[in-house]
Amino acid sequence: MSSATTPDLQDRVQTITDAFVAFDESRAEPAFALDSEDVAAQLERLCAYRVPADEAVRTLVRKACADADLERADLSDDIAQLAGYGGRARGFSRTMLTDVDEADQWIDVVAEVVELWVPRSEKIAQVGLLGDESGRLKFVKWTSADLPELEEGEAYRFESVVTDEYQGRFSVSCNSATAISLSDDVVAASDGSVAVVGSIVDVQEGSGLIKRCGADDCTRVLRNGRCAEHGQRDGEFDLRIKAILDDGERSLSALFDAAATEAVTGISLSDATDMAMDALSTDVVAEEISAQLLGRRYRLTGSVVGTYFLVNDAEETTDAPDGFDADAVEPALTARQPARRLFAEELNGTTETFQESDEERAPVYGLTPTGVGVNRVFVVGTLAETADVGSDSEYWQGKVFAADSPVYVYAGQYQPEAMGVLRGAEPPAYVAVAGKLRTYERGDRTNVAIEPESITEVDEATRDAWVAETASRTRVRLEAFESGDAPFSEEATEAYGEDVSGIEAAVSAVVLDDAA
Repeated sequence: MSSATTPDLQDRVQTITDAFVAFDESRAEPAFALDSEDVAAQLERLCAYRVPADEAVRTLVRKACADADLERADLSDDIAQLAGYGGRARGFSRTMLTDVDEADQWIDVVAEVVELWVPRSEKIAQVGLLGDESGRLKFVKWTSADLPELEEGEAYRFESVVTDEYQGRFSVSCNSATAISLSDDVVAASDGSVAVVGSIVDVQEGSGLIKRCGADDCTRVLRNGRCAEHGQRDGEFDLRIKAILDDGERSLSALFDAAATEAVTGISLSDATDMAMDALSTDVVAEEISAQLLGRRYRLTGSVVGTYFLVNDAEETTDAPDGFDADAVEPALTARQPARRLFAEELNGTTETFQESDEERAPVYGLTPTGVGVNRVFVVGTLAETADVGSDSEYWQGKVFAADSPVYVYAGQYQPEAMGVLRGAEPPAYVAVAGKLRTYERGDRTNVAIEPESITEVDEATRDAWVAETASRTRVRLEAFESGDAPFSEEATEAYGEDVSGIEAAVSAVVLDDAA
């Protein structure tokens, strides 16, 4: 087999040759003379000409069957499947779209065509979204299949579609083995809503009380009283939240409209307008929203439009982060560095740093003793002490216990909101801190601290949920480090050695506290 054959094609070659061998062994006279080298060469050639891999397999197998003068009825189920003939001696058996979790499976579907997109290839007749009561899934209908034209809003019965997977996202393909007919059953297609759980680590600029243009139904947000299309405008007030929801590994952009904002904060558009008039500034609304939401964990239910997760419902929760792997969420995921959850023992031990590339603005990462690169962190713990440690100007220090050991937070003139929180805090208090990891030298020792992007007072339940989540994520990092699977295992071992017993003890102490 060619050394250039990709692992995916190698798997397909093996599947084809195994099916041929099994078929020949079941017959008195062998029908196929193909070997793996021939199969690999043919597949590589077809794929080089941009034939989709599934279609390349079907083309190759059908040609081999034709060359062997075999009819469909002569074929084994395995070869019939590979040839795209279905290969199943059974009746229609419906599969719900959200149950699709494996590629190369032949299934039957009853679904509504929710949306059609413009195909990007002449090989594709139609492409879009199918929806049933369980959810939505992408579909492709190949031109070569010569199947009926599908219409948006109509429900169809799809028999013998094949599942596909690309970069962890599933879809279904309609090929020449597929039968499509209008469905007699009414399909109440899901609206595409999904739920995600994570912590709000940033309430972004543009949140709170805003003004929209309003001219000719224009909804553009005014910037300094100007609309990008209609120029200077008085505008109409609106209320929204632009937030970053983070699960420790990824983050997404969430957008709350006025109704969702009122539901989660209790602040109506009328309330926000009154607050701004009393304070002679709209900033007070965004500040109140930040004070209520930052650092807390929410379950958001909604759908993705463009690059935003539009929130329909929000509830505070202590459940573990979840839902960021859903295909429907992917367009709303951001390139922002995630806020890692670290106990003090691991955070304070992250004394080595490295840069992602040689570019001047490339992010700087802390190298954790468990072999992970960390740029941003999220800590929820007890603020035990605060002090102004500045000499020429205010520079506030906060001592925060991340579980049983402390980390230090420093805020100065470049972090005015965080500095204001430390200045006005009355320890002890539970706080959520999101910020960048920073190292500094003191004598012959390297110390670690957090440069906060936000500090917010939270409740005990939020702190306890963070501890449980951090214990879980730390165990995963420890296991990956010990098995050598961590992203930077070798670099961490060289920098710190292999002893991570202090971090293991921190996790064990949390488990014992919970058991008690």
